[in-house]
Amino acid sequence: MRTIGNIPFAPPFQLEGHRLAQVLCQIRFSPVLRIRQDDAVIGFQEAIRHTYPRYAKQQGMELLITPGGVQQQSVPTAQHRFDDSDGIFTAILSPEFIALETSHYTDIDDFVGRIVHLAATVDEYYGPDELQRVGLRFINEIRLTAPDPKTEMRDAIAPVLLGAPGSDELVDALASAQQLLELTGEHSRMLIRHGLNPQGGTTVADPQALVNQPRPELVHPFYLLDIDAFSESPIRYSVEGIEAMLREFNEDTRSFFAWSVRENYRRTKLGQRDV
Repeated sequence: MRTIGNIPFAPPFQLEGHRLAQVLCQIRFSPVLRIRQDDAVIGFQEAIRHTYPRYAKQQGMELLITPGGVQQQSVPTAQHRFDDSDGIFTAILSPEFIALETSHYTDIDDFVGRIVHLAATVDEYYGPDELQRVGLRFINEIRLTAPDPKTEMRDAIAPVLLGAPGSDELVDALASAQQLLELTGEHSRMLIRHGLNPQGGTTVADPQALVNQPRPELVHPFYLLDIDAFSESPIRYSVEGIEAMLREFNEDTRSFFAWSVRENYRRTKLGQRDV
């Protein structure tokens, strides 16, 4: 199998103790302006209401990558938000995209099945002509619970990815490290944000939600491995094409993760089980 770059292909595996803080998929399409009208969303909601019964309208947000990090910025168009009864999965519909996110990821078949169903429902009710971007993002926060988190970081992360922050000369003085990689493949691209976050916390949760439902594990430092695989080549809107791209992105992401996180750490600390 061919992966992005010359990274070795990693056969499927599962991690009993995965460190996924969030998994997201966004499918951007040629704008359908009538989605701005609440009445135009009634049929769409009816089609997904039994899976995502909770509805709210929310202010649109987009992510900006700046020299100071990733920042959120409000956009004028409101978005339609649909949550399942357990608060595990959230679907978001806007005039320009359909998205799915979860912090309770189980496996790729379940996740892809859900987003493909949403994409098919968009096709049925709105019939967008063009796909403009398809992306699949896995945000790993690898918690470092050893007495010396920097030593555990070096045990966990491959030296070639760590680079200078993992060197003998700098590791003792390391306060934090945030790095950005952008890779280009034959049909897709990959953006990887990674680095040591010694203060703990999280990169994805709503701060108010953490006040209401404290999570003790967030006190631990973590190594962020945020992998976003995507394609921005405009093509005809196709549900089958979306599914094929997402499964390819998953293979690229799995292979990059296996290349980045040492096998011994994956097996002993993360409970890797080969499929």
